[in-house]
Amino acid sequence: MKFSRIGITLLLLSGSVLLLFLCAACGIDYRLNAAERARSYALKHTRDLSETDRDFIRYNDPEIMTSLIFPGKVPERENLGTGPNRFDTYEVKANPNYDYMHTAFVWKLPKAGFSVLVDGAGERDLRGWDPDCIIYKRFIPENTAYSAAHLQAVTFLVNFFPDLSFANINRARFSEPMVLPTDFPLEDPAAQSREKQMKKWMDYIRTGKGLEQKPIQISLVWTSPLNGDKIVVCGTAPQENLIGWTPKKAMILKPDELDAATVKNKKVNIRDPRNEKGEQIITPELNPHKTIEMKVPDRPRIRG
Repeated sequence: MKFSRIGITLLLLSGSVLLLFLCAACGIDYRLNAAERARSYALKHTRDLSETDRDFIRYNDPEIMTSLIFPGKVPERENLGTGPNRFDTYEVKANPNYDYMHTAFVWKLPKAGFSVLVDGAGERDLRGWDPDCIIYKRFIPENTAYSAAHLQAVTFLVNFFPDLSFANINRARFSEPMVLPTDFPLEDPAAQSREKQMKKWMDYIRTGKGLEQKPIQISLVWTSPLNGDKIVVCGTAPQENLIGWTPKKAMILKPDELDAATVKNKKVNIRDPRNEKGEQIITPELNPHKTIEMKVPDRPRIRG
């Protein structure tokens, strides 16, 4: 009887330990699984790289870059909790756990001078993520002055022309503007009267201050997809670049009207002086499973 009790106790103990192991094994790390799939895909399709670069991919953790494709929305469950297939409403509720994400695993190769991206898509926790293609890319900081000026111009344009057509708004939102030095009249003619100009000069003579440097006028221009007119947002900046650019006036002009106001002997530096190199991207060929032929001097090619 004593031995039977010991046997039952041992059986229950072993069952508890087995159940504990099974419960612990239920947690699946989707991020780790996706990273290993990306690593295998990268090693399979980067045989044109040196073994040093491939070893960097093989033995180092990648960076993860994500962007939202569309949000996850699921039906609300019944309040009585009678099961996941019973719903008391057809309304859907946003659930970020089911967001469908564009996710890339990135290895920044220290010696090659570029990065290897394995591109794919899946849920936010990387469940169901699969690689689609491989890309070689050089990451260089964004031209922040140009992007900030573009955003300010679009916002100013929409507020200045509330009845502007959606086609023109979308052209300004989703296409890059042409940047031109212009000479539009921005100030009220009354502000340039002789008395006010004399007062500025007298104040400057007495105090040595008050005569401010005239800002540089720069305009961002788009071409309307409807009739070919020029959509112009005119602004000023302290220097002949887009750092500190602020919009002042929005106009819709004919091409010859814009040409008449363009300053021909000046040029605006579009590059951000804080990012002199600009942006350079290396994209793969049409076949997503074929890597790019990179010409790297003094580096043996690995075949196989």
